This record gives sequence, structure tokens and C-alpha cells, in this order.
Amino acid sequence: MQLFLTLYKTNAFSVRRLEERLQPFGLTLGRLCLLVSLRRFEKPALPSELGDDLAVTRANVSGLLNALEKMGLVHREFDPEDRRRVLVHLTESGRNTLEQAWPVYEETVMSGFQRLSEEEQATLLKLLEKIEA
Repeated sequence: MQLFLTLYKTNAFSVRRLEERLQPFGLTLGRLCLLVSLRRFEKPALPSELGDDLAVTRANVSGLLNALEKMGLVHREFDPEDRRRVLVHLTESGRNTLEQAWPVYEETVMSGFQRLSEEEQATLLKLLEKIEA
């Protein structure tokens, strides 16, 4: 139990630190991840595709999209080939925000691991992969 609780607390601390650093961009970790996912698709995506990619519920995707759309970082439109479907587009402002926020994200994440040697990082990764399997 101690191991699980330590992992949980470490993750919560890391997310809180990340979100503090992302706040000037109006982003949370979830919003950033959705922008990254949308960019990775390299085309407009269905909300269900984004949810699958991020392993979150449709309700979570909907909330993230509502916030990002209000900020002008994404926009939704009906699929011209099937009006029952909605496509999510990354806007130019969304691309720009992502370009500015990504280095902050990387620096914050990396700073948490700087206390570990490369060998310790590799060992930790292998151990976590064992748990995940």
C-alpha cells in the first residue's frame, strides 16, 4: 500500500506543479493533452477518437472541448460527409499556444527527474512498465 500511496502522491504533486506552470496559457494538463492528441492526428478528429487516444470518457472530452473552444484553441463543425458526426479542428491559435506551452511542459517534467541518474531513470521506467503489464 505504501508504494501505491507514494506513487499517487508523487503524481498528484507533479500534476499540480505542471498545472501551475501551464496556468499562464489557460491550460490544464487535460487541455494540453487534448491539444497534443489533436495535433498528433494531423487532421480533424472525432471527439470519440480523442477520448480513445487519451483514455478518458466522452464527458471528459466534452468538457475539455468546451473550454478549449471558448478559448479559441479548437473549433467543432459538422462533418460535411455525415452531419451526424462532429469534427474537432485545431485552430491556428491552438497551434501557437501549444508551441509556447510545450517547452514549459517538457522543462517541468524533466526537472522532476533530474535528481535521478540516467541508470535510475531507466530502472524506474522498467519497473513501472512491469506494473502496467
